[in-house]
Amino acid sequence: MLSVVLLVGMGDEATREAFEWAIGCTDAVMAGSVVARLANDMTSFKNGKNKKDVASSVDSYINQYHVTGDVAFAVLDNMVEDAWKTTNQARFDRRAMLPLVERVARMTKSMVFTYHHKKDRYTFSRLNKDRVKQQFVDPIPL
Repeated sequence: MLSVVLLVGMGDEATREAFEWAIGCTDAVMAGSVVARLANDMTSFKNGKNKKDVASSVDSYINQYHVTGDVAFAVLDNMVEDAWKTTNQARFDRRAMLPLVERVARMTKSMVFTYHHKKDRYTFSRLNKDRVKQQFVDPIPL
């Protein structure tokens, strides 16, 4: 759904074909979803769960393959890496729709910002203050 919303307001670039591409859950759209879901699950697993939380992808992997959390993290990190490759490949495969593909890719990048260093800046938005300050206010040390 978010990929469709990203196309709103793009004017003539957001053609019927573009909306069908986003709605069709193409490789790039699915890859963005994988990055978001796994980043969120790994962060919440590291930071602890609430009693009523359902099993995350980390929990499921641990239970299904009888491995440690570290092994599950390594496998899921590889899945995120593969999803990034898929997102980047879409930039080459869909050159005619590059502005639209770029929006999906940027949304995927924002998930890295949101869950960087396994900190949940989505749920705990107060953590964004330091991150934004670091990115846009503080000078880069030389």
